[in-house]
Amino acid sequence: MKRKTLIATGITAAAVLALGGGYAYSVTNNRPVVGVAQAAVAPMSVTVSASGSLVAARSAGVYPPAAGTIASVKVHDGDKVSAGDTLAVMAKGPLNLAVAQAKAAHTAARAQLAAVNNGVPSAIQRSAADAALSAARSQVTTANRNYADYLADYQDASSSEQKSMRAMLRTLRTGKATAQAALKSAQAGLDTLSVAGRVSLARTAASQAVSATAKALAIANDNLAAATLKAPFDGTVVLHGTVEKGSGLTPGVAPFAVVDPNRMEFEAQVFETDIASVQVAQKATVRLDAFSTAFTGAVVRVQASPVTTTTGTVAFPVRVSLETGDARLFQGMSGSADIEVQSIPDALTVPIESVLTTGDATTVFVLDANDVAHATPVKIGASTDTTAQVLSGLSAGDRVVTTGASALSDGQRVSPK
Repeated sequence: MKRKTLIATGITAAAVLALGGGYAYSVTNNRPVVGVAQAAVAPMSVTVSASGSLVAARSAGVYPPAAGTIASVKVHDGDKVSAGDTLAVMAKGPLNLAVAQAKAAHTAARAQLAAVNNGVPSAIQRSAADAALSAARSQVTTANRNYADYLADYQDASSSEQKSMRAMLRTLRTGKATAQAALKSAQAGLDTLSVAGRVSLARTAASQAVSATAKALAIANDNLAAATLKAPFDGTVVLHGTVEKGSGLTPGVAPFAVVDPNRMEFEAQVFETDIASVQVAQKATVRLDAFSTAFTGAVVRVQASPVTTTTGTVAFPVRVSLETGDARLFQGMSGSADIEVQSIPDALTVPIESVLTTGDATTVFVLDANDVAHATPVKIGASTDTTAQVLSGLSAGDRVVTTGASALSDGQRVSPK
């Protein structure tokens, strides 16, 4: 909720108090009875208030190295884990097969390069190129079939299911394109070998094939080594969706996340009317619904992109660090934050209801020694829900009218409460 208050709010509040009983006439002298306060120098803090909830300051998704399925799950949602603990193990059959295929391709590429370098008769070179072309065609057929089958499943799926299937669909589409490129490369290699006198080009193509297949083999071995999904640091496990034996895994989609429960931040949704005054390093006080005591902190990040709240208003997320002590905090706990956007150590202040605004004129009724109210022009600086800073027009110790001020006339005698 917005804490900074327009001075006009004070006018409305004063008028309501007057009509509701705060303003009355003395029975004995027929003078209006008014509330009175003294202008005083005091520290003044202007705050912006916003609701929000706790978010993890440190969290990390745990991603599969390649497409596959889960062979076993070792944790449950909410479990505490240490860095390096096993969360799940992927089925290794497909990963082992990928390594074997990558090894075979690398061996074939090395053999082709050796044949070119050693001046193997062209007939043998052509045989190797034919074999490579046949293998490339087979890969294209397999990639096209896999993509077509998955695309059919995707088109039959619901909107929510399609959302989770898109990453795999993109992967299969990329695989199809890669296989097609390999086919063209193999065909080009064969065409090159058929032209006498272009041995150097064949050698270059063979060298590139060796390099590419070596990288593919390294990736396949890395994927196999990363088949055990582990916690990146100490924290609490959060499961995303259904994670069980047989569940499918897609690169780029994390089945797990690990959250550090000791590093929480409060994400406040600050209204667009207040965000301009909020800056990094400003002090803040956070009150969580689950705790009776408040937490101190400071603004650590102000997000530039807006969000729409549940009430349809525009707000900007602001992250506030927390000094949690021994409190046990959980992600998602709700509450509010008061962010100190301005601190004035020696402000001349009056109650907000004493400030009256008419057009461009701002006045305060000041009582003299005879309790006569004088409309005094003032210049107002910062303000809160309860207090206004007076920049000019008053002095410390001046008596100002609070309750009933809006119904007074200049020079009217009153009876202070």
